[in-house]
Amino acid sequence: MERADQKHILVLITNPFAVLNSIHSGLMGQLEKNYRISIISDLLTKADIDRFNEHFQLNMRLLDTRVPTISRFGKWLRAVQTLLHGYHFGIETIRIKIAERSPIFHRLFLLSGKSRLPALLTGLGMTFVRNWLIRRTTLPDTYAPLATCNFLAVVSTSPFDLRENTIANSLTIPRISIIISWDNLTSKGVMNTKSDLVLVWNKPMALEYQRLYASFGDHAAVRITGIPRFDIYFRERPLQNSNLAGTIWENPVKRVILFSTGAVKHHSCQNYIISDLLEYAESRPDTVILVRCHPGDDPERYAHFGLIKKLHFFHPFGENPGHVPPADFLEMLHLQLVTCDVCVQVASTMFLDAAACRKPCISIAYDAHSSVHYAGSVRRFYDYSHQLPLYKILDGHIVHNRGELFRKLDEILVDPNVQADPGNAVKPFIHHCAPDSTRLAAQYIREWLG
Repeated sequence: MERADQKHILVLITNPFAVLNSIHSGLMGQLEKNYRISIISDLLTKADIDRFNEHFQLNMRLLDTRVPTISRFGKWLRAVQTLLHGYHFGIETIRIKIAERSPIFHRLFLLSGKSRLPALLTGLGMTFVRNWLIRRTTLPDTYAPLATCNFLAVVSTSPFDLRENTIANSLTIPRISIIISWDNLTSKGVMNTKSDLVLVWNKPMALEYQRLYASFGDHAAVRITGIPRFDIYFRERPLQNSNLAGTIWENPVKRVILFSTGAVKHHSCQNYIISDLLEYAESRPDTVILVRCHPGDDPERYAHFGLIKKLHFFHPFGENPGHVPPADFLEMLHLQLVTCDVCVQVASTMFLDAAACRKPCISIAYDAHSSVHYAGSVRRFYDYSHQLPLYKILDGHIVHNRGELFRKLDEILVDPNVQADPGNAVKPFIHHCAPDSTRLAAQYIREWLG
């Protein structure tokens, strides 16, 4: 229940994944114990807020303040800044993305790395662009009406988004940045705001932030919270007969393979993996496949599979792909992970999700055709900067062809003596295996604000 004497916090939400990390995770519920919460969003509507308030027993209020648009020049400058940042710090993710787009530019990128002068110039250029963007996105007159709300702080849930930077930079109140995924620091460029408090998942991310932002003279307090949306995995076990389960669990099957598709913009066609899994399951009557589609997936991509009884598709955003996740998004994901026998994925956070649920996971590192060049191959994803610390852990779970996939599935599904659970190994990346992340995040915010 909201109290009149509660202090007021502004939360910016412009990204579907941030909705999961801040609302579905329970973080807003933890914050509402001490603060009133107002939301600025171009993603959520009043109906969405009302639905979430009812489902999660919250009291959030959606403001009608407009989220700014970014000019074409601003977007271009942001892209240049990301390149400078990647070059200056030798970020593998940026190097690989350059190779995808232009082999010639990639070669120049590598050759210039042998000289100290380009490193010096890119460092100066990176700092100049950041300072310029911060000045250009500081619009105190535009957001002056918010001063009447007497906000104690502004929380940016997507701090690499220039739109959220604009609002945060325009307010003369403390700024809290929540890094919502393990790859953001090395794949999303630079945060163009001077954060006062930064919340990260784990120690590697904390060290990464300090390394990447020390040159800017930022002195943000960095706190390690764990992964807020993972709290559900440690808080409760979903009922097997829950009506969330859907028709797949009504079948008397003994083995369930959960395949989680990746982002379409990174991996445009994953039908060959589904076909391989179907071939594996064809001679095994006790095995079915559940394909959990990426939120941005188009259902029509899988229409040609028809009504294959062993194959079931699930679209987590329902009929609204890529927009607002339904209130039971995490509940359904938890249920599917707990019920499956093995998870199959392509270089995504699902490896960590499966590990948190103590389920074996197989990582696909082969393409539909062996002739695919590295720059366009799924193999490159495992060389991204955030994946590299996991290499030794992932090594025993990565498959490089269909034969390896089948053998790994046999190991996990047929031989009960195989210990394929990676839970303990990934603990440094999850940070803790208890429902403490949202509580810690709220505690750090509360302690920091005083």
